[in-house]
Amino acid sequence: MSDYAALIIGYRRPDLVREVLARLDSQVIPCAQVIIVDNGGDLPEDVLSDVGGRTPVLIRRGDNPGYGAAVNLALEVCEQQGIENLLVLTHDAWFEQNLSARMLNALEHMSDVGAVAPTLYWVSRPEVVFSAGGVLTKGGRAYHHVSVPASGLRDVDWVDGAVVMYRTQALREIGGMEEMYFLYFEDVDTGWALKQHGWRTVVLDVRAAQEPGAHPLRLGVRNMALFARKAGLGRVRSTFAVGRRAAEELIVAWRRTGNVPAREAWNGWRDARAGRTGKIDD
Repeated sequence: MSDYAALIIGYRRPDLVREVLARLDSQVIPCAQVIIVDNGGDLPEDVLSDVGGRTPVLIRRGDNPGYGAAVNLALEVCEQQGIENLLVLTHDAWFEQNLSARMLNALEHMSDVGAVAPTLYWVSRPEVVFSAGGVLTKGGRAYHHVSVPASGLRDVDWVDGAVVMYRTQALREIGGMEEMYFLYFEDVDTGWALKQHGWRTVVLDVRAAQEPGAHPLRLGVRNMALFARKAGLGRVRSTFAVGRRAAEELIVAWRRTGNVPAREAWNGWRDARAGRTGKIDD
């Protein structure tokens, strides 16, 4: 079974895109098509090395519409070519040669699984698990599992978007990936939406790695509040969850820098109340 496309979401790091292309070319099961969405709009043409004898499809989006938009662009390519599965990779993803084989096997043998992901380790701390799937609380707070699935597989509420394979049918049923967020929470929303449509999300014990980046507190608060509204989580419960997250991050910021960016948290809450989505430039 080799019916999958691989999407690389790139942003101004051609060196990392080259490395991901090389890892894809060494997969035990090759992909039918590679798609690169260049969110920086400046990826050099010489980066486009063939994978499995096929030249990648390059889509330039210098306006950087975000992760969700990139996935939806790749989904359109899959639909045009009749490809049934989509492996999504950020440009800094590291993964083993059997990654796609393990994921495809899970999708082939579990017809109700809409998304499957590996166990993610830190690149800088390769023995430490960063995310082995996640939990979504009733208030909309998202937490990572940080232990390898004991039985080789774990059902989860959501999986980190750095490395994940989606069944394209499942993505179509939820209307594609939500594009209103920016810098995280698309993965949480997708796991939630899949569950609403009867699809499972699972994480495997196959190894992959990424070095997760920080997100602005303003966007973190806004994205969480936007999701709570979309999911109908209830004002009191979701407000408490958002407030608790903001408070925890403010304490961490104070301990690290001596500053308390309370205005960022407030602006994020204000943005959500105003329905502001996507990138925020001011």
